[in-house]
Amino acid sequence: MSSQYQPPAGWSPPGTQFQTRSGFGRTLAGTLISLVITPIGIGLAAHGALDTRQWVILGGSADRWGSNFQIIGGAVLLFLVAALAAFSPVGTAIAGLVWGLIPGILHILFPEDTYRQIENLPELSDDFRLALHNWVLNGFALLTGVFLLGAAVAATLRRR
Repeated sequence: MSSQYQPPAGWSPPGTQFQTRSGFGRTLAGTLISLVITPIGIGLAAHGALDTRQWVILGGSADRWGSNFQIIGGAVLLFLVAALAAFSPVGTAIAGLVWGLIPGILHILFPEDTYRQIENLPELSDDFRLALHNWVLNGFALLTGVFLLGAAVAATLRRR
């Protein structure tokens, strides 16, 4: 007689009928969330960074809290996208490519075209366009893409 308990044939733990091993839904949800949150985080961080120029111009009377909260809010959103790699590495990788790495490389190769494309974005204020120009020009788009892609690769390697 065996000392290990053997469950009856055909028995499965409660709740297993609701579990799916398919990662398609998780990947789709993670990708959509990443593609929506990433540009919002980039926009907040870029606009907040641009507003810090007022500190030099206006000195102590400048609104330091508003720009700091924008930078922190953008950083938190980008952190959430990076943390989302634990749920769906593909979503974080795609967001890093679409909103960071590809625009950064295209700016290096075609700076005039990048400038023109940012100018053609609809529904943006001039101040926000300037913030995006500075974000791409200073290399932060490329850095953001590399960091998000790195988070996705690390999460993928961690799963193995």
